[in-house]
Amino acid sequence: MMRAGFQLIGHEHGRFQRIEDICAEATVSRGTFYNYFSSLDDFYSALSFELSSDFELAVEKQMQRLNTVSARTGAAIRYHLHAAKQNPHWGWAMIHTSIGQEIFGPEAAQRVKATIREGIDSGEFHIDNAEAGKSLLLGASLGATLDILYGRDRKDYPESVAFSILTGLGVSKARAGAIIGNALPELEPVAQADDSSPVNFWSENV
Repeated sequence: MMRAGFQLIGHEHGRFQRIEDICAEATVSRGTFYNYFSSLDDFYSALSFELSSDFELAVEKQMQRLNTVSARTGAAIRYHLHAAKQNPHWGWAMIHTSIGQEIFGPEAAQRVKATIREGIDSGEFHIDNAEAGKSLLLGASLGATLDILYGRDRKDYPESVAFSILTGLGVSKARAGAIIGNALPELEPVAQADDSSPVNFWSENV
């Protein structure tokens, strides 16, 4: 059902789906749907986690090579925007599963807030509080993702957005420029602990 949901919502107007649509795409009964989910919102919450968890694992693997909060933040922003650019279907699915809750899902929001707090505590970020930093980063990333999906972006747009977010968080222009000037290693799929063959939605096309 997760894959069926991805197939259905990975488009500009994909948000407007019914339980019947998901059941038809997955070739399961409505009763089977309710064995796992209490509502359509419940399904979207689960799908949001599935869409982002494998991507976050791949990003986290690369983050281990970076020793500052600023560098990890800049790289994470760029990875997300490049993924949406390379796979618009994943980008649209991420947009649609974020509507009505935290941008890009509650798990992502929690991680971002913790990162912002870490940056404030380390003296790398200069912003009033972690909640404001979270809103700045996620809000700008959401807008940039939509720019990319609607073709309003330009060359090196992920880098430009990451630079603007970092400076908005209080990182100096020189430091932010140095961070985004570093090449991003290619993301590699990471198997879940209970799944030796993970579904990597961010690398799949509808």
